[in-house]
Parts: sequence; structure tokens; C-alpha cells
Amino acid sequence: MPGGRGRIGLIVPSNNAAIEYDFWKMLPDGVTVHSTRMRPTKGCEPEDVELFTRELREVSRLLQEVSDVIVYGRTYGTHKHASVIRQTIPNVILPGEAVIEVLKKLNARKIWIGTPYIKERTLEEVQWMKSQGFDVIGFDGLNKIKGVDISNTPVFTIYRLVKRNLEKVVEADAIYLACTALSTFEVSNYLTEDLGIPVVSENAAAMWRALRTLRIIHKVPGFEI
Repeated sequence: MPGGRGRIGLIVPSNNAAIEYDFWKMLPDGVTVHSTRMRPTKGCEPEDVELFTRELREVSRLLQEVSDVIVYGRTYGTHKHASVIRQTIPNVILPGEAVIEVLKKLNARKIWIGTPYIKERTLEEVQWMKSQGFDVIGFDGLNKIKGVDISNTPVFTIYRLVKRNLEKVVEADAIYLACTALSTFEVSNYLTEDLGIPVVSENAAAMWRALRTLRIIHKVPGFEI
């Protein structure tokens, strides 16, 4: 339905200053966001799975009473330990999985990936998307490490990251902008208008999936399904 009411619970790393901004900008009338934070971590996967599970259980309890749906707004633990997250938080929305769902609905097979990361971390994202069956025709990153530094990335810097790779980008069925700490609300609209190519960010895909779970139809920036 085009309108509706609901509450989205959002789990955020303590050094992510972007995802809440993007979610607030994308919200339709009648829907609110309620967030809690987890400590920041190094790497992509937890070394101590039991500790990770305890932290997930604690933060999800803080959100469950005020949430109709919960979004786990980080990449940490989602590639190899998604089952752990799902066992701890039933029906949780994982942004990376929402991206894959959106890309498949768009019938996008060839994708270009933009990240704020250093090359090593960017290549991890590339390999992950390849493992999901996508043809990654190109990629680039901004060589950033710290979450707050990523969140402070200006819109034009993200725009320029994509445009400097235009020769490869125009061959893609869709652009994927990785990382929930990267604010993509404005730049997704600009790139879609300029290039005529869907732009799928983790934040927009997660919001799209949350709204669909609430049975609310509302356009998010970068793509339309």
C-alpha cells in the first residue's frame, strides 16, 4: 500500500554517522526509525562468535519493544555469519542481502562496485558479489578506513568516484555503492539522473526491504521496482 505506519529498529556501529541520516531522508510519512549502537570492530567477521552473539542479543532486546522490523545496519558478520545474526534476531534485515534482492529484481547481472574502502577491503566486496553470481565488470574505492571518515565523505567525492570510471560504469546494468557508513541519499539521485543506470546502495536497499516488510510502497533513491 502507498501509505502506512510502522517503526523501524536500526542497529548501528558506534562510528557510523551516515545510515541514520539516509534513513531519515528516505522515510515516508507515518514511519519512524529507532536506533541503538554496537561497538565498532576491525575486519568483516567476528573472531569470538559467542561474544558477537551476546552483543547481538543485548542490542536487539533494546529495540524489539519499539520496532515492527529490525535492520542490522552493518556489514560485520554478514558474509560468513549471517546465520548467527538470523538465529539471534529472527526476521532481521541485512543490507547486503537486500542489495542482492534488489539487483535480482532489476535483472542486473553486470554490476560496477564503488566503495569507500582501501583496495583489500574493496576486493573482499568484489569477491562476495561474484560469489552471489554477479559479473563485476569494474570497481573502485576511496581508500578510507575509519567509519567516521567514511561518513564524512562529501557527495561530490562519491559522484567523482563513479564518473572517473565512466568507461566501465556505462557497461553495467547497475551500480552498487557499498557500506552503510557511506551516505548515499543525494548522490544516488544525481547518478541515476545523469547516467540512466540504477544505483543500489546498502542503505537504500535496506530501507526498501524494511518498507516492503511493513507492506508500504515508497520510492527510495537510485532505483525503482
